[in-house]
Amino acid sequence: MGFSLSWVAVKGGTPKDVLNELGLRPTGERSDIAESAADGVSLSGGWYVVVSNHNEVSLHERKKLKELSSIGEVVLCFVEEHVMFSSAAGWRDGTCTWTVEHDAQKSVHHLDVKGEPPPAFDEIYSRLAQEQNEAGGKKAGVDFIFDVPIELAKALTGFVHSEDPPGLVENEGPFEILESTRPEPKSIWKRLFGG
Repeated sequence: MGFSLSWVAVKGGTPKDVLNELGLRPTGERSDIAESAADGVSLSGGWYVVVSNHNEVSLHERKKLKELSSIGEVVLCFVEEHVMFSSAAGWRDGTCTWTVEHDAQKSVHHLDVKGEPPPAFDEIYSRLAQEQNEAGGKKAGVDFIFDVPIELAKALTGFVHSEDPPGLVENEGPFEILESTRPEPKSIWKRLFGG
C-alpha cells in the first residue's frame, strides 16, 4: 500500500489565516500521523502545512492557490505512489512560478520542469538521476526520479509526508485534525480547489 495525498504549505500569515482561506477549522483533536481527510501542522521554519489524503490538488492555476499565495509563499506537493506520479509547485503573489512533475507511466526518467525551480533543484535532480543510472536506468527496479519533486518540496519547507514533522512536541500528536466549515458532500480537497 502506498501514499496517495496532497499537501500545501504556506509561509506567511498565521495558521488561522490559511485555514480561513481554505474553509477549514481545527477540531481540537490531534494525531501522530496525517491520515484524516485534512490535517494541519505548524513547522518551526514558519510554514503551516495542510495535508489531504487520497486527493490531488492540480499544479495548474487554481483560484485557491492564487488566494493562498496572497498570504505568503506557497509550496504544493502531490504524491501518488500507486502509479509513481509526483509533483511539486511554487506559488508567489498569485502566480505559479515553477512546477516539477514526474510520471513513471511516461518513463522512469520523465521529469517535466516549468518556470524556474528553486536552486536546490539542480543538486537534487543530479544526485537522483545519477542514482537512477547507477541502478540500471530504465531497467532498474526502482524509480529515484519519483523523489525529485518530493525532495524539492522538503528542501523548501522541511516537510515530507513520509517522515515525522520537524520540531515534534513529546506526548502530543503533531497534526491537528481539521474539518470543513462548508457542509458539502464532496471531498475536502475537491471542494476547496475545484477538482
